[in-house]
Amino acid sequence: MNLPYLLGNRKIQVLVLLVLVCAGLMFLRDGNPATVDLNLGIEFAGGTRIPISLEKPLDAGQMTVMIDTIKARINKFGLTQAVVRPLGNKEILVELPQAQAEVIKSVEGILREQGQFEAIIGGRQALNGSDIIPTGIGGANGELIQDNGQWQLTFSVTAEGNLKFATAASGHRGESVYMFLDRPQKTALLVFQNQVPESPIVREALAKQDDDIGLFYVEEFNRTQNELLAGGYQQIRLSKNLSAARPDVFNALVKAGFQENASAEKHIKMVSDEELRPALIGSGLLAGLSEWKAIGLQSAPTLQFDPIVRAKIEQYQITGQAEGLTAKELKDNAGLEIRQLKSVLSGGRLPVAASVGSYYNVAPSLGNQFLAYSFYGMGAALFLVAIVVTLYYRRIKLVIPIMLTLMVELFVIITLLGALGTLDLAAMAGVIALIGSSVDNQIVITDELLKKRGDDVTAKRKLKDAFYIVFTTAGLAAASMLPLLGSGIVEIMGFAVAALLSVMVGIAVTRPAYGAIVEETIFKNE
Repeated sequence: MNLPYLLGNRKIQVLVLLVLVCAGLMFLRDGNPATVDLNLGIEFAGGTRIPISLEKPLDAGQMTVMIDTIKARINKFGLTQAVVRPLGNKEILVELPQAQAEVIKSVEGILREQGQFEAIIGGRQALNGSDIIPTGIGGANGELIQDNGQWQLTFSVTAEGNLKFATAASGHRGESVYMFLDRPQKTALLVFQNQVPESPIVREALAKQDDDIGLFYVEEFNRTQNELLAGGYQQIRLSKNLSAARPDVFNALVKAGFQENASAEKHIKMVSDEELRPALIGSGLLAGLSEWKAIGLQSAPTLQFDPIVRAKIEQYQITGQAEGLTAKELKDNAGLEIRQLKSVLSGGRLPVAASVGSYYNVAPSLGNQFLAYSFYGMGAALFLVAIVVTLYYRRIKLVIPIMLTLMVELFVIITLLGALGTLDLAAMAGVIALIGSSVDNQIVITDELLKKRGDDVTAKRKLKDAFYIVFTTAGLAAASMLPLLGSGIVEIMGFAVAALLSVMVGIAVTRPAYGAIVEETIFKNE
């Protein structure tokens, strides 16, 4: 075997690059190479699956809104690892990996609870959730998306709400309307200076009459400690890394009576650095905020008019500009921004009534057993396939590349499933099933190269004939999986995704690489 020739082959190089990328995804995502960084489903990691029944069937658009709203409400409670997905058109499944009992119980409360929406202009509350007419948010004639990514959303406010909004907005044309969902009360932020810049824009977003959100910097804690502790704050939001980076600051807060228990009267809430950083847009006079998760800021459109102060139901429009590299991305992102804003204006209300069904629990220890059994099954399948291939060819130089290619393909598929999605029991079944199809394709390629068809038939011609068969079977396999993928049946979607991913990786990377290997191994040495 000409190893330098193989390593110089572009198809082999692509396979090696893919393996290196997958190795990085599996071991280096969290910076610790000693751990495996894959997203495991509840069957393997343990957790709870919660079915949610809807009062009526929903179409695709309505289901998307429903899923987005539930995700937003669940993520607000810090359950960022939760998976929310539809089951048909009248049921939704929420999966909580490794969830504690109190967390599971909170999901039912999340579905009942509505978010507290409020719009603030110039430090005064201009609107709250009770001022918005639920049926007057968007709709067929209330949403506009242009090809360049510009969008417009129309919503209606009650007569009392319009009077309050117009009064608060008077004289503030050109300023931001800060739209919050669950804005924290009696709260201070304790941040590093590189997380939140000191600027009038930031201070303006934190302002509200009689309930400003405090902003304090860790670097200035020794000077501002007394002001922070005497400010009447019941909650301090800070970075999850603060206790490790500045234990003296963290211990001072604990000594002052702030507890990590969220139910305590004075407590600490740790949030990610991403949530603490405000999303700043523009510069100079056009600078503004688009989002600030740590304080519940969802949007901050500019007030483009002077509203008329009167007690009358009015419609208002919010406009924006989505970002994207292509026309499709612009439109898709514009649609996403509209859906998010509709959820904010509705206070996180679910589009239809929902009820929580019986929980399905998997203990972590049992999940580990399921994972171990899955790999045992995979190992047994590989062993049996190796025996059959050995008996079929009786030539070890043919068996080795077949089995090595198969194991590399399994590694790539498992990594991509676990890093970019969720590796669950159905997906693992799909991975084990691909062992047969992968080996079958490799046997087709090998047999074509071994055929005696005359001296004028080149290896490239034989490989072309073999790949015609491989691509045909791959197309048929993909076509057979598409109905399963679109069925909405969660229990089999993982199988379909694994099968489709194996087809794509196989025809794009591993089959061509194997063809290059056996061409060098067989044809040039026969």
